[in-house]
Amino acid sequence: MVLVEVLVLGLQVPLLVNGTQLQAQVDATAKSYAERYPGGVPTGTVLGLRGQQAKPAGVQPGIVQPAEDGTLAVPAITGAVPSGQGVTAVVAIAADGTVVASSAPALYPPGRPATSEFPVPVTSQIAVGQLVKSGTLSTSRGSVLWDLAWTAGRTQVIYIQTPWSTGFINPITAWSELVQLGEARALLSGPSALLLAIVPVGVLFGLLASRRLVRRVRRLEEATLAVADGDYTVTLPSSGRDEVGRLEANFTAMTRQLGSALAAERQRATSDARVAERARIAREIHDAISQHLFGLRMIAAGMRRADPDNQQARAIERISAEALRDMQSLLAELRPASLDGAGLSSAVLDICAAYQDRLGVAVDASVDDVTVPADVEHALLRITQEACANAVRHGGARRLAVALTCQDGQVELAILDGGSGFDPAAPHAGSGLAHIRDRVAELGGTADIDSAPGRGTALTVRVPVP
Repeated sequence: MVLVEVLVLGLQVPLLVNGTQLQAQVDATAKSYAERYPGGVPTGTVLGLRGQQAKPAGVQPGIVQPAEDGTLAVPAITGAVPSGQGVTAVVAIAADGTVVASSAPALYPPGRPATSEFPVPVTSQIAVGQLVKSGTLSTSRGSVLWDLAWTAGRTQVIYIQTPWSTGFINPITAWSELVQLGEARALLSGPSALLLAIVPVGVLFGLLASRRLVRRVRRLEEATLAVADGDYTVTLPSSGRDEVGRLEANFTAMTRQLGSALAAERQRATSDARVAERARIAREIHDAISQHLFGLRMIAAGMRRADPDNQQARAIERISAEALRDMQSLLAELRPASLDGAGLSSAVLDICAAYQDRLGVAVDASVDDVTVPADVEHALLRITQEACANAVRHGGARRLAVALTCQDGQVELAILDGGSGFDPAAPHAGSGLAHIRDRVAELGGTADIDSAPGRGTALTVRVPVP
């Protein structure tokens, strides 16, 4: 607001100064011509100074140079006045309202009614009897300052006009001149009072308008510091549709994405640690317990061959063989299956080959070459490993059927075993089935388990894929 005040003053002061100085010159010129012809101007007189030339409007504020006595040197223009060119002119008007004489006869010819040549304020003042009347007027030839003065005998009215330039004027020079004229205080009184009234109102309005914005920015700053400290649960309600409101919404979306990414990273790290631990346990079992069981079986077999009737040796050989087979099944479950960039189909076939080669389980594999996202590959691979291990270890299955197909936007994994089966509705001590259901639910799929005691188990998993 202060800047607006300064700009207004900077633009208006030069114009006011220019108008003040020029109007004073016009007033002095009108009075000088009124005093010069006390008995009235003779009809047809060409007023003004001979040899002076009118200048185009806009070249100089007063068009003509002022005389030493403070009046304007009005040029006597005996020829035609170019169309659109502003001129400084003096005109004598009779009491009946007709033009008596002028400094530009082509523009203001004698005998013509003044009402057809001059503005209404000029002719209407003839009957008022005031000595001096002045003003501004916008004409077809540009803006003019004019003045009206009676002659000494009050038989005629002297009218004078001069073009008034509204173009750019040096504000510094204009201001100094205004001070010399004593008009600065009057000019500044109104704007100063307005400024004193506007500044407190503007400050109060600014504080009230920015208070809510500052509060929102501070809340955003606190949330940013919380995220920097590791708290990704921070959310900000969107408090508007402006830039700050959009920033709050984007900040909340960012924190949610960061939280989800961090949770996924933690889950991945936990899963990797679990896989690494299972691999370590599998190595320990293979290197220690499996070797001991194999040695015990060999000793029992030697004792049985040396003494065929030794029932204890036969029992030891049978029990060690069963323990070794269970241990191999456990190792197959513990050893993590790996995709290794070969794809899901290849990894499932590796699992089937491991059970067939190491445990002697007959596996009928029908695996199509499917392409699915990485998270679906990982989940289906773990489900295959879990289902085969459960069938062999808990169901005693000696035959498995594994099928992997993809059609109608779904990938289907089906595992059928000929084991002892179980009741799906009954509670179970293990968590294998729960893990399978959880994995499938995370992918938005379904897991169907069909089983009964004595007739094996059929697991069918369907997962949607893009």
